[in-house]
Amino acid sequence: MSEVGVEGAGEKEKVVIERTRKLPPWLDLVVKTAAILIGIYEILFIFTFNYTLYDMFARMGIKIGILKTFFQPKQNEAFVLAMILLMTYLLYPFRKTEKGFKKVPVYDYLLAILGVVASLYLFVVYPRYSVFADVYQQDVIFGVLAIILVLEATRRVLGWVLPTVVLVFLIYGIRDLNFDWIRFTQQLYFEEGIFGIPFSVMTAYVFAFVFFGAFLLKIGISDYITEFMITLFGKRPGGPAKSAVVSSGLMGTVSGSSVANVLTTGTFTIPLMKKAGYPPEIAGAVEPVASTGGQLMPPIMGAAAFIMAELLGVPYNKLIIAAVIPALVYYAGVYLFIDLETKRLGLKGMPTEHFAPLSYFVRKLYILLPIVVITVALVWGIPPHVSAVSSLGVAIWVAWISKDEIKGHEGFYVAVVLLTTLLMFTGRSMSTPVAGVLFLMAAVLVGIAFATEFAELNEKLYISLLFILFVALTKYLGMSKEQILLMSGVMGIVFSLIVGYISKSEGGRKMYEATYQSMIDAGTTSVAVMLAAASAGLIQGVLTMTGLVTSLGYRLVDLTAGNLWLLLILTMIFSLILGMGVPTTANYIITSLVAAPAIYNAVQNLEPYNLPVPGFGTPIALLAAHFFVFYFGILADVTPPVALASYAGSTLAGGDFWKTAMNAVKYALAGYIGPYIYFTHPEMFLITVHEWTAKTVLIVAYDFGATLLVMYILAISLTGWFGVHIRKELRGLLATVGILSATLNPIPVGIGLASVLGIKLLGKKA
Repeated sequence: MSEVGVEGAGEKEKVVIERTRKLPPWLDLVVKTAAILIGIYEILFIFTFNYTLYDMFARMGIKIGILKTFFQPKQNEAFVLAMILLMTYLLYPFRKTEKGFKKVPVYDYLLAILGVVASLYLFVVYPRYSVFADVYQQDVIFGVLAIILVLEATRRVLGWVLPTVVLVFLIYGIRDLNFDWIRFTQQLYFEEGIFGIPFSVMTAYVFAFVFFGAFLLKIGISDYITEFMITLFGKRPGGPAKSAVVSSGLMGTVSGSSVANVLTTGTFTIPLMKKAGYPPEIAGAVEPVASTGGQLMPPIMGAAAFIMAELLGVPYNKLIIAAVIPALVYYAGVYLFIDLETKRLGLKGMPTEHFAPLSYFVRKLYILLPIVVITVALVWGIPPHVSAVSSLGVAIWVAWISKDEIKGHEGFYVAVVLLTTLLMFTGRSMSTPVAGVLFLMAAVLVGIAFATEFAELNEKLYISLLFILFVALTKYLGMSKEQILLMSGVMGIVFSLIVGYISKSEGGRKMYEATYQSMIDAGTTSVAVMLAAASAGLIQGVLTMTGLVTSLGYRLVDLTAGNLWLLLILTMIFSLILGMGVPTTANYIITSLVAAPAIYNAVQNLEPYNLPVPGFGTPIALLAAHFFVFYFGILADVTPPVALASYAGSTLAGGDFWKTAMNAVKYALAGYIGPYIYFTHPEMFLITVHEWTAKTVLIVAYDFGATLLVMYILAISLTGWFGVHIRKELRGLLATVGILSATLNPIPVGIGLASVLGIKLLGKKA
């Protein structure tokens, strides 16, 4: 079982959040091997690193034919699923009892083997199917077996709700097909279903970010972010809570999971909030709300955002631009609530001795370079998986440079990293001069190591030389920017393992262990998201196979009599209820196929919804509808009665779950109201604007400012504090004004602004 230890009140508490079996050494090795194999296979055949290697060697006159090995996408997905099922049945017991965690029963060995066989069967026969499209009886056996094993694996990892929903759809689907098992298998095993768009997106894009996030957690970058924010805000009133908001937002950009974010940053921030004087129910609510917003925060949003890009036909780098204003509003709303709550409670900042010197974190600000790199790469339109992997190389390099126990002038090495990274992003037209500069840099670096104290013959020098020389070689060979970026990340892992293995210093050994463990963690942490995608794919397959995807949308419109607001409210409720037991990815798949088309049908003939997103054929109405369901699917993590993120927060804080969850709903108010504002004012998505003029800029600026004002008014109303305690009657009036102002109509917005200024100027108890 895996445990999360929480420091609290001077004693160590053991809080069990997630459980997996404690395996004997040989089985543990099997699981670790499967996890690492996922990463290796993904890099080689899904990220096409093998072709990149072949190209590099071919440019040197060496042709290695085996590197041109090609597998079709469905085969790649089948291999990944085989490893996922193997790990699931060995790690997760049939029942969560103490006995189940102690020993792997014989039937789980059998299920693990069947999971591998049922998945790899597709790997073997798919080339035949891709040519003839024939489905035989034995295909049906293995196809149905794979579906059953995926459902059981999903139940073990994610609980009963999602597999139960899938099972209902499957029963409906086979009945609709008059028990035609051939077509059933063809649709849900060979075509869509398990290996549909959700699982395809997971393997092609999302895994790269899981990989990236696993490394950032292990090599110390996530710790740096959390501790930096604590030091930056901790001395101020409510500092620990405000630092939790900012650090969780930043970490959310690489974790993409509400609960995972709570369990990483929350183990540090929640005890600190309690020590600062926050009640457990507030400390336990702040972190889940901030962590949940991580899935809304560019540049790396939740896994569902990548699926949205695929379904809408809008590149991911455009979607992250569309998500900027909503993300800023969400976190601004949380921050405003925390600020007012802190002042209401009369809390002060924490003593300086609790924090490391700010100068230390400023000196190591370069550690955030990987997040800058991934943001720039994504905005430039570099494929998401390449952006993630390239940033991984930079992350590994700066992690080595940051080790104080390894000698070397930090500022000097930082300059080397920055210059090499900039040169790495240059195009082919500059390849030769850039290669010359890099080779010269390597020579100078060696000379400096022998002649000065800026560098010494140690790990920092070795890792830097390996990176510089590798980038120089690939530039000299005239390889493309994307190839170089991909290779730099992959080779960064190799360099870290080599240098760490031969290292005799404590810092070097830690980096070796962190690199090795990151590869394992990337595979094991991907289990939940991969199974959620496979199960969601089955729902999507049934919806399209039976035509329910169209009929359900029309029924929803009929049910609401075409009333847009009623339709939006019903969709919100549907998304929240569904999300209470279904992961965000599966939630988004269902709602985007059922509810989003209904919303689209209601507004498709109205301006500006009937216009396409500039540069794409996707209607603005469809983009707005998909974002609407996406937001509420995420917010289900903090919405009771289930509220998984709130549950994790309340457990870590030792507070009452219901009070914690209700506080979380209050602090996340911007997430509940915001989607209505963005839907009715689609220009706030930015990429929907057809022509940027002074007028357009003013409109967007007004929308943004007015939305922040709405959140501020509602925060004052719900906390009952604005420098003074606010009477209940006035709080009710403020809430009414705030809700009316959510239309962004200038009249209620003006009244709201006047109300806030009036209360501020009066400066007495209202």
